[in-house]
Amino acid sequence: MNYIFSFFILLLFINPITSQSEKYKGPIIDVHIHAFDQERNAMFFGMTHPPTLRGETYKGVVSAEEQRIKTFQMMEKHNIVKAVVAGGTLWYDHHPEKILIGEQGDVKRLRSLHAQGKLHALSELSPFYAGMKADNPMMSPYYSLAEELQIPVGFHILPGGPNGGIYTVGMKKMRAYNANPLQMEDVLVKYPRMKVYIMHGGWPYLEDMKALMYAHPQVYVDIAVINWIIPEKEFHNFLKGLVDAGFGKRIMFGSDQMTWPQTIEIGINAVNNADFLTLNQKEDIFYNNAAQFFGLSDEEIKVHKGM
Repeated sequence: MNYIFSFFILLLFINPITSQSEKYKGPIIDVHIHAFDQERNAMFFGMTHPPTLRGETYKGVVSAEEQRIKTFQMMEKHNIVKAVVAGGTLWYDHHPEKILIGEQGDVKRLRSLHAQGKLHALSELSPFYAGMKADNPMMSPYYSLAEELQIPVGFHILPGGPNGGIYTVGMKKMRAYNANPLQMEDVLVKYPRMKVYIMHGGWPYLEDMKALMYAHPQVYVDIAVINWIIPEKEFHNFLKGLVDAGFGKRIMFGSDQMTWPQTIEIGINAVNNADFLTLNQKEDIFYNNAAQFFGLSDEEIKVHKGM
């Protein structure tokens, strides 16, 4: 009798741990991938990523075609059923069912793309690289367009490129002091119907990101790049901070895959390795939150989930 009682007591301790560390194997939406043009983005092809804060380097693919093929191979391997692709017009005709197109640039072109059904997000908007903040007047036409067309904005701040990118890849105007996510606050008040996701989770400004999400329920985050460029423990600390603060329904998986397709897998593993997340929380991060944010239909969700 004592043995049976002890066995059930042991199960009480084991089961919560087992359920939390269980790996998610369902459909995934990656809200942060790049498609590159062979000429315009030539510097990235064949580039070896400088050592990350994990001490890892990655050899880049050598062509735009290889980038597309290997990215979709990785998507197939990990059941990534949908991706928000910056520059997605380059890939859309190959896999229209898998691509949500993110674009930037000329506003007239963006309007035209939207009229053709080929614009699903303004992403990524990155005044950060030009040494500007979110409230720079040059950004106003994009916010107005996003609010008018009711398409989300992906707003890019730190990490901007590789660690030390000012020196290693020529990002001369990038400044860490321009990276605080609270720079979006006046913009959000001015454009209250604009949906925004802060790329890279607003790292490392955890407390300020919590404040912004608390005050503005239309703000989501993606966790792209921080799930492979910083140490996993630091990523987990940041992610746990957002989840514990009550924002688990507004966190979306992203990889920020550029020319290093293996980073998709590393990012997925980093989330699955987070033993403080339940399986349901992982499902929200990997799929449900993005499906809701980007307005996927009930029918498409059922197909993705095999229902």
